[in-house]
Amino acid sequence: MDTTKSSTPAAETKPLSAIDRALAAAKARKATKAAMSTDDSGILVQDAPAADKTSKTPKAKVAKPAKDATAEAAAAAEKLAAKEAAKAARTAEREAKKAVELAAREERKATKEAAKAEKLAAKTAKKPAHMKKVDRARAKLPQMDEATTLSFNELVGNLTAVELHVLSLHLQIHNRASATVRAASLTPLPMGATVRITGGEPKFIGMVGEVVHSQKLRAKVAVSGVKNPVYIFTGEAEVVKAAKIKATA
Repeated sequence: MDTTKSSTPAAETKPLSAIDRALAAAKARKATKAAMSTDDSGILVQDAPAADKTSKTPKAKVAKPAKDATAEAAAAAEKLAAKEAAKAARTAEREAKKAVELAAREERKATKEAAKAEKLAAKTAKKPAHMKKVDRARAKLPQMDEATTLSFNELVGNLTAVELHVLSLHLQIHNRASATVRAASLTPLPMGATVRITGGEPKFIGMVGEVVHSQKLRAKVAVSGVKNPVYIFTGEAEVVKAAKIKATA
């Protein structure tokens, strides 16, 4: 019986020396080289090591697509067209507003001018007081016949104011002379007779009164409603009713 006992003592852990570390590094390089393999294109591909949970893989940046120059030009043109359209719309709106204001201003001006013209016309139509007196005096004149009216209109239309005044003076003298001559050739109006005035002042023509004074050329006629007797030429009245003959005792 072999009394010799074989015993394997437990391996004692000793610190690695520099040689051991160099050998370990060589083995590691050999193992790494053996792990390399080639793909079909002949390029060596190293097996991917296990992912390290502690290491973070940066995210790949997605490349932005390149902008289309045509699209950018179209967008710019559309934007410019919209801007120009808005500007044109604002301009048209301003012009329309100005046109409305101008039309309103012209309407107000026309209304004001019409009112002014109407006021002026009314003022012109309204004659002064002295012209009203002239019109009243003209209305009292005897009516002219057609021939006299034609002659009057012709003279008034062709003669100046001075010429008409001179003519009127001559006509007055002519009428007075004619009335005097006619009265001298007539019989004096009978006293107390009722007569109608046919000449003299126009306002008395047509009135009827009583002869209260009678001479060769002149006579006086008392007219009802007239304060003083009307003084006329003998030939400027016609007898309507003979004088009453007073009974003598």
